[in-house]
Amino acid sequence: MFGQYVAEYIGVLQGLDKGKIEEIARAIFHAWQTNRMVFCCGNGGSASSASHFIMDLVKLTAPKRGPRLRAMALNENVAAILAISNDIAYDQIFVEQLRPFADQHSVVIGFSTSGRSPNVVKAMEYARSMGAVTIGITGRNGHQLCELSDYPVMIDSTSVQQVEDATMVIGHLLVLRVRQLIEEAMENEAESSTLVMPGVGVIQPVLEDDLGVPFDSRIARSTVAAG
Repeated sequence: MFGQYVAEYIGVLQGLDKGKIEEIARAIFHAWQTNRMVFCCGNGGSASSASHFIMDLVKLTAPKRGPRLRAMALNENVAAILAISNDIAYDQIFVEQLRPFADQHSVVIGFSTSGRSPNVVKAMEYARSMGAVTIGITGRNGHQLCELSDYPVMIDSTSVQQVEDATMVIGHLLVLRVRQLIEEAMENEAESSTLVMPGVGVIQPVLEDDLGVPFDSRIARSTVAAG
């Protein structure tokens, strides 16, 4: 079983649409440039993947000073999820959390191995209705989610486990690429010592993480190139 799983999974990874992943990274980077929110949601294992992805996205792309990427996992507020489920409907748990925070410039990402999870589908429908950017990551049969996505990624597998595994690989690639794009933007503005961002104003770019350690762009670039 092990050898078969690994062999199939390698094929799944090799079949990922690298061009689409680059487009998604740039959409998220644009959210940082314009100080807009990024949201992500999913159920079960996809919920854990959404939380993991958002944690990495917020923490690992953060420069020492200046604006950080603003992002939220919609599956983490247990009280809100239970209240909405009890008082309204379970398929509205993500929509109701988007209402006070999302706008037409937001990025909404849905993870669903089947592509048919009702609450994720409803969230994407709501996001599209307001003009937000929608991104769907799903398995081979996830046509419904893909149809609602401006940037769909269909992982070529019907194995829930392999789709979940590949979703996290995509998440890590996106984090590394967005971090690289932010680094490059900060470096390009370093000569003038200022960076002007909508809704934020003028900032002083410093290419360090929270521990005062400079970003090592070589690691990010070599990892992305290897993929």
